[in-house]
Amino acid sequence: MEQMILEVAKRARIRYVCGDYAPVVNCTAFEEEVCTQILKLFPNVAFAACWHQRKDGSELWTLYSAGDYDVSQIALRMHGNGNSRRAELIDPAIDVERVCEERDQLLETLAARRDAIVP
Repeated sequence: MEQMILEVAKRARIRYVCGDYAPVVNCTAFEEEVCTQILKLFPNVAFAACWHQRKDGSELWTLYSAGDYDVSQIALRMHGNGNSRRAELIDPAIDVERVCEERDQLLETLAARRDAIVP
């Protein structure tokens, strides 16, 4: 199990997470152990994160602090919860079809306005 945790932790990549850079890895189990190992691999970071996509398309993020950094503040900004050492948040899924429909409606509205203005 230790070898598996190390292999998952080695896949971590530095990403921009809610205003900070942190090593992040896609992980569906043993988040605490994986993040602890990531923090050993990246000793100069403030926190590490594991995430995985849920059935509804949203992402569950688990953050672990490397020390004095309060990860609950990140979670609170994203309507999550936790304490200074461990926090969770859900990044909502983006409904791509809805976004495209809204974009298309906006483009049609702008084209109609342009046609009404231009003789």
